[in-house]
Amino acid sequence: MQKNSVCAGVVAHNPKVAELTSLVKNLLGSAEWVVVIDNDSSDTRYMECLRSLVGVTVIRNASNRGVSGGINQVIERAREVGAQFVVAFDQDTQITEDLINVLVSDFHGLLEYGAPVAAIGPAVTDDYTGYTLPFVRFRLPSNTRYSREALVESQQQVECDFLISSGCLMSIQAIEEIGGMNEALFIDNVDLEWCFRARRTGYKIYGDFSAGIRQQIGESYTRIPFTNSVIRYHDYARNYYMTRNRVWLYRQGHTNTAWIVHDLFRFICKFMYLLVFKSNRLGLLKSSLRGIIDSFDMKPYDASSS
Repeated sequence: MQKNSVCAGVVAHNPKVAELTSLVKNLLGSAEWVVVIDNDSSDTRYMECLRSLVGVTVIRNASNRGVSGGINQVIERAREVGAQFVVAFDQDTQITEDLINVLVSDFHGLLEYGAPVAAIGPAVTDDYTGYTLPFVRFRLPSNTRYSREALVESQQQVECDFLISSGCLMSIQAIEEIGGMNEALFIDNVDLEWCFRARRTGYKIYGDFSAGIRQQIGESYTRIPFTNSVIRYHDYARNYYMTRNRVWLYRQGHTNTAWIVHDLFRFICKFMYLLVFKSNRLGLLKSSLRGIIDSFDMKPYDASSS
């Protein structure tokens, strides 16, 4: 299989060895460089198995740098080896062997049409629900959603405003102008904030239905009766970051206004639902309130620090 000028990375924290090993082996077939960033896992025996694989670099962090810090380390590695692209994955992401080949080929195809592309990402299927998430353009009064079923076969790449970080193929050239990930965000909305900066800088983001990944989104979910929507649950530590980071994003100049309006409404509705139907309401209130307060201590992102 063809190898591309891609530095592929996996950000791991206490991973399931079989899932991670399968992901890394699939990446080795199409990426010139593969790096695993271990975010201070309690059991590091799995790293020896990965180090035995030719072409894999393992970097262990003494402390957990989060998703944002881990992706920035993959970017640093890409710069060191001179890769043209960088792509990072969550440790539980399931991919096909040709994923990177498809993304790279479609990225170059968009460039040939003159599109200033920063990133292209695959369609994401949620392992919990089996539902493939649409690609979204944030608009008022309602967002524009692109689903695979609604597109003709010849239209597999669509311009969108947001890609999840896992499987998102980014141009190193674009990153040099846009900046890397905002490490202050740590885990939640890291990808969203980067996409907002990319769009504000003048770049375009594309979703690619001809490429796909599977992964679990959230820890569990409840389907809302009489709708196709679900509410995803996270623990209170994650709820803290989700609340803190979204409230911080509401105040940033590069944040899409339509996203703010929709997300604020969604945040309020979800919060009220969880207060009514979930146990440990005090824990939810505490983590949310602390997140709101702490968001005001966060500074605007400085691209020169990347």
